[in-house]
Amino acid sequence: MALRDLAYTHNDFPYLVFYPGGKKNKGVRSIPNKVRKESLSRIHTIVERLVRGRTSEEVAALQQFLQLEGQSLLPVLLDKEGELYHSGLVKPELFLYRVFDSEHGIPIHKEYLFETKISMMSNEQLEKQLQSLIQQYMYCASIHQTSRVEWIRALEKRFEHHPLVQFAHTKREELQAVERMNRSNLLSQLKYPEDLSYWRHRVEIVMRPFRSIPTDWLWSEGDACEHDKEMYVYSGQEELELHCEICDYSVFLKDDALRLEEEFDIEKAKKRIHTIERHFNEITEKNEGVLDKIKRLDAIQQRSSHYEQEWKEIQHLLGKIQALPKHKGDQPTSKWIDLFQAIEAMHLPKVEHPSPLVWLSYVELPNVSMLKRVEEWEGLLNQDVSSELNHLKMELASYVEGNAMTPEEEFTKVNKQPFYWGEVEQVLQFVHDYSGVYPAHTITQVLIGKATNKIRTEQLDKAIQFGAMEDWQEKDAMKALKSLEKQGFLKKLQKGFALTDQAVPYIQETL
Repeated sequence: MALRDLAYTHNDFPYLVFYPGGKKNKGVRSIPNKVRKESLSRIHTIVERLVRGRTSEEVAALQQFLQLEGQSLLPVLLDKEGELYHSGLVKPELFLYRVFDSEHGIPIHKEYLFETKISMMSNEQLEKQLQSLIQQYMYCASIHQTSRVEWIRALEKRFEHHPLVQFAHTKREELQAVERMNRSNLLSQLKYPEDLSYWRHRVEIVMRPFRSIPTDWLWSEGDACEHDKEMYVYSGQEELELHCEICDYSVFLKDDALRLEEEFDIEKAKKRIHTIERHFNEITEKNEGVLDKIKRLDAIQQRSSHYEQEWKEIQHLLGKIQALPKHKGDQPTSKWIDLFQAIEAMHLPKVEHPSPLVWLSYVELPNVSMLKRVEEWEGLLNQDVSSELNHLKMELASYVEGNAMTPEEEFTKVNKQPFYWGEVEQVLQFVHDYSGVYPAHTITQVLIGKATNKIRTEQLDKAIQFGAMEDWQEKDAMKALKSLEKQGFLKKLQKGFALTDQAVPYIQETL
């Protein structure tokens, strides 16, 4: 609804426009003489004088904002009796980007009200407040000329052009390298810990400006983060705030300059980044031994890649061993397994970088003990690798075969009753076929062969697993399910169970 449809004007006060204040106040009918003679006359006299100091363009923009005609330009809110609603004066944010219902008055929130009573203010105090208020309305009128969506987009773009953000983008690789290196386990292997301690202390200071901005804002591919944002207008300070609730972060626009939540000396930030990069590179010059071992690990990784197929077959056997329900005897161990698992989990930069800081920050070792095994692994790779790996495969395959369980073999006991592996396989198969469909008590009834009306209706009495545990009590069958859950074969769902990865090798896919 147009704001003008709620407006009420009075010939005695052409510069004022009156609105019904409060949701239940549907309209202004009249204004009592007492109110006109006291408060409104004072307000109007001052406003009339203040308007003369404004340009015609400013007045036109304000009237367009409030959808006014004639001379009216300052809103005053009245209650049902025509008295001033509190002081009658409200902040312009109340009208900004708002649509009002024709069946109700203007709903008021406390943050838009001035609690001061007009009758308690001197003319000087009232003029000062009205002068400030008109300026606030002028500010909101200028804001209103651009839509909220366009403002949000403009503020996001302004953020991207903030000097600190622009500098961060030019030094993105170095800044992210500092953060990675500061968390790297390689630091524990570098010599001269007092130098490293000082470097890490400086990192906390140097990185503070960049850490003050959320990652989603600072390193966004677009402008600021991708979340929906709100814009808040503070007419008293003539300031806009762009806020992301998810990131809990804001930027501000005042006097056509965008301000971050916390501002820093840009030139000092630039110098400090250069200094800590140079300092770390000097530390690496004293640690050529560590750098050499990392490069040798790279060579080991390249040589071991020639045996990728053999390693995949070994991994398959290791997966089978991991899934074995029971282990008899000691599982085979091998330095080859240690080597390939470590090398597979390792990440090394593919190309050199002129900055040792950046290059080393891309090095990821699952365990720094790898550096101590470089010579050992180089020696292993000088052997007949294919023959050694084939021998390891045979050992693992033999272990898998020797640990395979027969259906008649006891897996565990539940309430002193043997739980045979054949029964376990039947339970796992049924859970697989009906995962998440039936609750636990229905599953146990099927397994013990209890043909209830529901089971017959669902034709579960025709399932292969019906009666697979016919010698069991229902309560013990339920305990058997919980035992399989505890041992990692089943996981509880909102309804019934599902298989874990550990159980998958023991089921047959059904068509």
